[in-house]
Amino acid sequence: MESFSSVKLLTKMSSGQPIHDGQLPTIKLNALESTLRQLLLDIAQFIDSSRSSKPEGSPQDVPLQLAESPTILRFTGGWVRDKLLGVDSQDIDVAINKMTGLQFGLKMKEYLEMPGNAEKYGIGKRIKGSADSEVHDKTTPQNTAEALGIGGLHKIAANPEKSKHLETITTKVLGLDIDLVNLRTETYSEASRNPQMAFGTPEEDALRRDATVNALFYNLNTSLVEDYTGRGLSDMKDKIIRTPLEPRQTFLDDPLRVLRLVRFASRLGFSIDENTSKAMDNDDIRSALTTKISRERVGTEFEKMLKGRRYHALRCNTKLISLQENLHWQHYLSLII
Repeated sequence: MESFSSVKLLTKMSSGQPIHDGQLPTIKLNALESTLRQLLLDIAQFIDSSRSSKPEGSPQDVPLQLAESPTILRFTGGWVRDKLLGVDSQDIDVAINKMTGLQFGLKMKEYLEMPGNAEKYGIGKRIKGSADSEVHDKTTPQNTAEALGIGGLHKIAANPEKSKHLETITTKVLGLDIDLVNLRTETYSEASRNPQMAFGTPEEDALRRDATVNALFYNLNTSLVEDYTGRGLSDMKDKIIRTPLEPRQTFLDDPLRVLRLVRFASRLGFSIDENTSKAMDNDDIRSALTTKISRERVGTEFEKMLKGRRYHALRCNTKLISLQENLHWQHYLSLII
């Protein structure tokens, strides 16, 4: 991995494309990640060469402009951040530009079931193992999950209240936990932190995320790191946590992001941007955290803060104490006590 001090970073965007003024940091894939990348690219080529123009497995058609474009795949989020920090991760989110995770997952199963294909990647017969042959709809209780027979893929179905066509898939490939998702945009209401979702561009998907350092992409087709917020790489270099968009509105949309950003800052040893920190202190944000977020979700986030290595737990406590006067952490703690 290249040192951040030795590269010039993305500085701006133009026409929805990341623009850079020099060499970008590179990500060196390990053996499993390289094999996974090749597998996914081969599946993408299989999809693009297919005669069928209508993807199966979705209750709603993909927008025509996307359906006619080539398949582009990206590793996203925490995996990219951690790799740039020199840390391997077993969890990888794969973003697809032109179909849902379910649609891509069905094509992946179809491709791997063709004679000789699975063996090329060292997968062997695992794709057909009966123990992993269920697709679980995680929006329903476990005991009502239906086995839909797409081998090793676990479906997180679309929620009709949020979207009719954004099913995602979680699966395990080569020992790696993989989530297959589509690039999306989100629209929030005042009453809920659960957004309405639709197919989106890479820029829209990056800007919807909670922090710039979590909004970096690794493009499998080009092997390049992409920074559509224009600040993710520089914030990695400067060890800063900030929101991609205006922080107050970001926290009003989903107040749980306040706690998530504190957790990321503590875990990574980064500082919270001044404007982001000030927005956390807004009375509207504190009220939204009370009305939009359940005690259980707040408690889960605090549990994540305090879980793991003793040093990380100590950093979280220190961070909360240092911000207590300005950010009214008594209020947040009262939500779970």
